[in-house]
Amino acid sequence: MKRTPPVAENCNPPVYYRDMATDHLIDQHPLHAAAHPHRDWPFRRSTPMRYGAAVLVVLVAFAIRYLIYGDLESRLVFTFFVPAAIIAVWYGGVGPGILATVLGLLIGDYFFLSPRHAFWPLGMRESLGVGAYTVTTLLCVTLCERLHALIRQFEHALEQERRHVTGKLGGAAKAFIDYLEHHPALAGLRARVSWPFQRPVTARYGVAVGMVILAFGLRYWLFGTQEHRFPFIFFVPAAMVATWYGGMAPGLLATAAGLLLGDYFFLSSHEALGPVREIERVSIGMYAVTTMLCVMLFEDLHNRIRRLEHALERARHHRQLPHRDSSTPGSPAVTPSPH
Repeated sequence: MKRTPPVAENCNPPVYYRDMATDHLIDQHPLHAAAHPHRDWPFRRSTPMRYGAAVLVVLVAFAIRYLIYGDLESRLVFTFFVPAAIIAVWYGGVGPGILATVLGLLIGDYFFLSPRHAFWPLGMRESLGVGAYTVTTLLCVTLCERLHALIRQFEHALEQERRHVTGKLGGAAKAFIDYLEHHPALAGLRARVSWPFQRPVTARYGVAVGMVILAFGLRYWLFGTQEHRFPFIFFVPAAMVATWYGGMAPGLLATAAGLLLGDYFFLSSHEALGPVREIERVSIGMYAVTTMLCVMLFEDLHNRIRRLEHALERARHHRQLPHRDSSTPGSPAVTPSPH
């Protein structure tokens, strides 16, 4: 009777990876093209869905701003449109993010800035508000797209490993795999350190503290402590950069530090953390909502990268197991001696 080839004791079960579109566990065989005409993240979502979501969140932001203040007060003109742009780029990518940024800029300028129902001219404060909103949202779009691009690179590298064929997906995936081979700490391979924790702790928290100090310096240099408008104008980008570079904990640190510094130095009651006016309560609330939303969505992308890292590591381990069990790939297994 023919003997069954022995199975290695340390052989792992088939490799699984998490499909980033539906979050269902899919086995290592590729999906049919009809199910996912575009496999890259986040483009596997349909174009109408991605751009429709961008338009929807901008309209919701406009409605909330209008219900709170109407169109008679030039208060927090673009504050509600920043979270809309963050959601749009996280969900749909750079195109919907830029669309949400432009729509928020046009709607805020036309309805809430003086002169009403006109795009021009703008005063000094209005121009500063437009500039701060544009820089903040474009920075968020850029950082979020960097994470999207890293997700796509890991997906291509994982697909390359699953196919076991070099060059099947083109030179970009192969180049990224070669880069990971020379920099294992980036992908957590062999070092067992996941994204973004492969960076030193001092670097991650140092960037968070440095960005908050830079934001405080810019705010103090431009307005001093006597101007109570825009108390958190530069702390939102600081929290974005801290989360993108270091993860959730540095992002929360930057968020809390910006809240304390902005409240203590730039609100009406100087050098106090006590009661504040209504407009200042709304400013504090919107700062907290915007930064926490950014931290959560960026951390979601970090988590997707970590799952792909682990799937890529398991795929490599699974592919290398047969080579350790036999001298030549595909050679017949050695039949054990009856003695």
